[in-house]
Amino acid sequence: MAGLVYLLVGILVGTGLWVGWNEALRLGIPKEVHIHANSWGFASLVFAGLLIDLLPALTGAPLASRRTLTIIFWAMTLGALGLVLGPWLSGNLYVTVPGLVLHIGATVWLLVVLVRALRRHGLFARAGAWHLVVAYTWILLPVLVAPLIILGVPGIPGADIEATAPQALIYGWMLQFLYAVVPYFAARWLLRDEQARLGGNWLSLAAVNLGGVLIWASIFLVDVRGPLHAAGYVLFGVSLAAAAWETGKIALTALRRAESGVAQPV
Repeated sequence: MAGLVYLLVGILVGTGLWVGWNEALRLGIPKEVHIHANSWGFASLVFAGLLIDLLPALTGAPLASRRTLTIIFWAMTLGALGLVLGPWLSGNLYVTVPGLVLHIGATVWLLVVLVRALRRHGLFARAGAWHLVVAYTWILLPVLVAPLIILGVPGIPGADIEATAPQALIYGWMLQFLYAVVPYFAARWLLRDEQARLGGNWLSLAAVNLGGVLIWASIFLVDVRGPLHAAGYVLFGVSLAAAAWETGKIALTALRRAESGVAQPV
């Protein structure tokens, strides 16, 4: 529910960028409000909810205690609120910074309990678990660079980072996360496979993360920015094809079962 509220805020503000009602809403930096609501609010909370629901099916045990999960939820939710209200109030750091600390602290905590659960049950033997964990590198990396931008450290191209980093965030974090969970849910729903595993493979893992590295490198290597962007997006395409192949096989198997009239296992 909280994630959907942030999605609606993102839609409202995003539509206002074209329609022009953001002035009536007194939005200081509408584009940042839109991005923060969609990524830090909607995507972060939905992905956290998926992990909380997914891990018991994979491991037979809850991701963490109810108390821990409740604290993580409220920290992420209130942190996202600060990250949305900060740019709404023209970049008010007294709102943005506490929100950032809360949200990232909760995200790191979530990542720690996730790694422990995956390692405890030996799931790092397959690429899917690595997809889930490494994906969060791309949401944490901009946070590590943000203080350097705010302090105006020489050699840190703040404008280029703000313009380019969201690309690695979307493809490295969101898309990579889906590489792991989409095949899993496809197998559960289409094949009714109670032993379904996380999706992804070593090719999709290597390609999507190397693509993200090249996109980030292009921020600093201006002279070869074009070729780096091209290579990065080729790698994103390769990773997507490799991950989609697995889901395609699942869908094809389900279709063949339906066509042949073979009863699916319960």
